[in-house]
Amino acid sequence: MTIRFVVVAITLFISLFLTVSSLLAKEADLILHRGKIVTVDAKFSIAEAVAVESGRILKVGTDREILMLKGPHTQIVDLGGRTVLPGLMDSHVHPADACLTEFDHPIPEIETIQDVLDYIQRRAAVVKEGEWIQLRQVFITRLREQRYPTKDELDRVAPKNPVAFSTGPDASLNSLALKLDGHPAQLHPFCQKPSQRAAAQQGRPQTAVTRALRRLSRYWLYEYLRPRRQRR
Repeated sequence: MTIRFVVVAITLFISLFLTVSSLLAKEADLILHRGKIVTVDAKFSIAEAVAVESGRILKVGTDREILMLKGPHTQIVDLGGRTVLPGLMDSHVHPADACLTEFDHPIPEIETIQDVLDYIQRRAAVVKEGEWIQLRQVFITRLREQRYPTKDELDRVAPKNPVAFSTGPDASLNSLALKLDGHPAQLHPFCQKPSQRAAAQQGRPQTAVTRALRRLSRYWLYEYLRPRRQRR
């Protein structure tokens, strides 16, 4: 038992020594200290300082621990109590909007047109008459039917509220929303079922509004196709 204890102790000592030696041998390229380093580890702990070497975090810890990694070429930044956040790779997630999506109420999983209509009908039961009901960023490519809800479908579940089913630049609206908007839109083929497209093409007001997309297109053409010297 004594021999085993000694062997374990020696092994731990050697491992610790090698780890410390390895760290001491490294010279940080950059040290940020006297700040609040948000580590986002399992405990969401906040450190005082961070050392960076070759573009990677070398160590986080107290000011005293991290400053031991300073070398003759290390850049030292005194944060003066400011906060440092981890770098975020934003793959176009709109974090500010996304974090508020369910601030007011939870949004269920939506996989079909019926799921869309059920959600809007539940919202119509709790919001005031005439208040807007919006369902955003539910792209039709994620719906089983691969289409927008029609104007008639939206009218049926929320006849007394303007409704906007938005997928980004396009929006599918009900009759009240079109009336309030004041600009009846031309039909988008995805807005109606195949059996309804003929009637829509005869001049009936349609559900999809694409003005925002057209405005963006015009802005892009204006900004990027005009001579560069005129942009200054």
